[in-house]
Amino acid sequence: MVHVMVALLPGIAVHVALAGWQTLVVIGATTIAALVTEIACTRSARDLADGSATVTGLLIGLCLPASTLWFVCLVAAIIAVAIAKHAFGGLGNNVFNPAMAGYAAVLLAYPALVVEFDTVSGATALEQLAHRGSTTIEEVSTTQAFGAFGAANHEWVNLAFLIGGLYLIAVRVISPLLPLCVIAGIGITAFLLDDGGSSTSHGSPLFNWFAGGTMLSAFFIATDPVTSPSNRVGIVVYALGIGALAMLIRKYSSWPDGFAFAVLLANCFVPLLERIGRTRTSTS
Repeated sequence: MVHVMVALLPGIAVHVALAGWQTLVVIGATTIAALVTEIACTRSARDLADGSATVTGLLIGLCLPASTLWFVCLVAAIIAVAIAKHAFGGLGNNVFNPAMAGYAAVLLAYPALVVEFDTVSGATALEQLAHRGSTTIEEVSTTQAFGAFGAANHEWVNLAFLIGGLYLIAVRVISPLLPLCVIAGIGITAFLLDDGGSSTSHGSPLFNWFAGGTMLSAFFIATDPVTSPSNRVGIVVYALGIGALAMLIRKYSSWPDGFAFAVLLANCFVPLLERIGRTRTSTS
């Protein structure tokens, strides 16, 4: 957990540099709320030592925009720790990724307060692509929401989380297979859906890799060891599915980014993927 916190620092620094000190307020609010909820559920501060509540709070805060109100931060953290984690028996027994459960809950309950908008250009690049009408990629990409190779601002945030993710691989906290398959899943799906930039296209693989929460989800969220498969075949199917689902949600739903829902949907199939992995192992 300490390595995960260290790996998140580059992304946090870029977030603060681009969105201002309010980002630290949101991250601090979700982290404190997660820690307090953890103590309330376990009736002991000793359980904070495993760092899971801290990481959950940090991840929720990084998913929320800097303008998020304090009570939304509180609701997200309580749902993540109390319901998604401890209602299932605590750390190691939860079925759904706690951070994504809390974030998805407030995303559904308070969409107008949680869906992120860029303070300079208005809607983010993914938001503009989702609601651009009949305009082509070339026409919509002339707005300030689009950067050099991804979404404006988000491309640098994603690059920072990619660096943090490579650090986790280097210190062997995570295996490269799962995050690479998530990235491959969204890239392959984006490639198949990309027709060269017409009004039905949703951007190239490169753009979608560096837009929204791609790298944060691939390296820090999908890799949660409790809610992801432990066998090689299951990992590949799980991770490719998350990437593909996230891309499909981006293109065909009203939500600009789909990683929270993609991860939670994939969590539902982890028990099946584990059984398939055990069956293959025993057969071989």
